[in-house]
Amino acid sequence: MKRRFRYSKELDAMVEVPISDDFEPTVGIHGDIEPFVSPRDGTVIKSRAHMRDYMAQHNLVHFDATMKREEDRYAKGHADRALREQLYEKVDKLVRDPAVRKYIRDRH
Repeated sequence: MKRRFRYSKELDAMVEVPISDDFEPTVGIHGDIEPFVSPRDGTVIKSRAHMRDYMAQHNLVHFDATMKREEDRYAKGHADRALREQLYEKVDKLVRDPAVRKYIRDRH
């Protein structure tokens, strides 16, 4: 019979954990990829290992939809900061203008 263990910080040791009858271990096994042609230079990529090596060799990263959403969120934040900086510059320029300063002083 299989046995299961877990590390206990309190005991600073591995302790056995009971396995219930309905316990099914979750294992993530991914099959190999189907061969494909790289759009970068036409190289045929035949396996995950080949893809990892190819991507490292050409300084590439895997891109998925999550990364696109993060990129969009970053771009929006960057655009907001740029707009805010432009606004601050214009307000600062106006406040430094002697005619505007006189107008403000006369209104108060």
